[in-house]
Amino acid sequence: MRKGLFAICSVLFVLIVSLALLVPSCTQTPTTGTINIKATLDGFPWTGNVSYTLIPASGSNITGNNVTASFSVAPGSWNCTYVSGGPPAAYFVNITPSAIQTVTAGGNITFTLNFASYAAAPLDASITFISWSINGTRVLPGTYTVGPNTIIDAEYAVHVSGAQGATVTVQETSWLLYHYTGGEPGMSRTLHAVNAWGAVSMNPPATKSTQMTSKDGADAPFCTLITAWHCEPVKLDVKTTWKLVICNNYTKTINWLGIPSPTNILFDDVTVPNVAANFTLTTTWSCVHVEGDVNPANDCSTNATPLFIQYMPGP
Repeated sequence: MRKGLFAICSVLFVLIVSLALLVPSCTQTPTTGTINIKATLDGFPWTGNVSYTLIPASGSNITGNNVTASFSVAPGSWNCTYVSGGPPAAYFVNITPSAIQTVTAGGNITFTLNFASYAAAPLDASITFISWSINGTRVLPGTYTVGPNTIIDAEYAVHVSGAQGATVTVQETSWLLYHYTGGEPGMSRTLHAVNAWGAVSMNPPATKSTQMTSKDGADAPFCTLITAWHCEPVKLDVKTTWKLVICNNYTKTINWLGIPSPTNILFDDVTVPNVAANFTLTTTWSCVHVEGDVNPANDCSTNATPLFIQYMPGP
């Protein structure tokens, strides 16, 4: 009888041990989630070298250098930003389904970096002259008498064609030909480079990363003095770099010249304010450049017709 009972107990012990091995003693709760990074080129999967940054709502950033890739991360909101690189002969378009997503513990999300090739979605930047303006009011070419605190500006239409929604870097150079015609031979006007950041703007607003005034292509930073001799035209320039959204229609405004000393201008006529003067803005024109542009023929605006200015210092 004892032997039979011992045998039964042995079998039960073996079964209990086997069940203990098969059934976990406790369930572990996940504490991290997963971020997957993928990329497409013209809508098709692409793998290779591309730099991006994963930015959490709190904590340290994660830098990635290739796709496809996966990262184990803390739960919470994460922002994926494109830095550089990607397929050759292509440009970055956007991140889908969203550049900001939330990771849950035990869950996973995917950021897809989308690129377009220049061949499939060619880029074409263009710019055209719209109008001269005096103190913000558009004027036709002609002769105008102005007084102190006058701003003379010009407007241009800027557009980049390509993959809808992409943002591209556009470099622009614009020129103004200033011709002092009043006075006698040997007389001059003095211009002062202000290079105010707000003197060159886009509507709708766009991100500007660089701006520099120049004379004949040579940098003329803030406080540079420029002499405009009688009957010797001076070519004033401004170089800017922008992030523009493809397929947006932008109006660029350049506050070229202040007479004397209003704010938000590129150049200031600082000749003695009570001295009358005549000068001609012989022309203004502008050029744009974007990498991969397929049509250079429309990269520069045509020359504007002259604006004749008679400055009267007032009573």
